[in-house]
Amino acid sequence: MNPTQQQRDIFARMQSGEPIRLNDPEYPKVMEVVSRTLRLSVELNNSPDVDQTRRLLSALIGTEMHESTVVFVPFHTNFGRFI
Repeated sequence: MNPTQQQRDIFARMQSGEPIRLNDPEYPKVMEVVSRTLRLSVELNNSPDVDQTRRLLSALIGTEMHESTVVFVPFHTNFGRFI
């Protein structure tokens, strides 16, 4: 990793399209997000109502969804961030 990459967070590097290696010292952060995304995706896809689905999607992507947003399940994502 060059010095510029070391100064930037792994998520900033991912978002800019830089390759991320499994041996990156920050890679465990990515796996934490993946595990959280999997858990929230299961909850979201089993949600019984629109409001709960919206709340769970907001938690998944890290941005509050507008109250007019309706998401029909099943919903699939590979990471959850940067949507």
